[in-house]
Amino acid sequence: MVLTMQQMVNEVRDGLQGKLHVRGRSLDAQIRKAGRRLPRRVRQDATYLAQGVALMENPKLARMIDIGKARQAHRNVMAHLNSIDIAAQRRNAALNLVASIAFALLVTGVLLLFVLWQRGFI
Repeated sequence: MVLTMQQMVNEVRDGLQGKLHVRGRSLDAQIRKAGRRLPRRVRQDATYLAQGVALMENPKLARMIDIGKARQAHRNVMAHLNSIDIAAQRRNAALNLVASIAFALLVTGVLLLFVLWQRGFI
């Protein structure tokens, strides 16, 4: 199936919204909002697609777009987005929260024991 430039961009936009919960008026806006959640190479490929759509609006500038490179960029971005596991991200966030609370309680307990030992209660 041959995808047009606009179809590739729409698929990437849907993927960004579905996997990273990034919304925006255009692909450029979504890329900016995603920021560092996208690796540099994926961000560059998504930017190439966004620039390609702007060039496709002008027939003379449309010849500047390398469709092969655009398809490869689309494949790279979609491969990255499809590899994102939302359940694992939520699980990791919950474990990080529990670990930070446990660490804070441990440090507080050790500090309390140290103060009690310094004052002679232990």
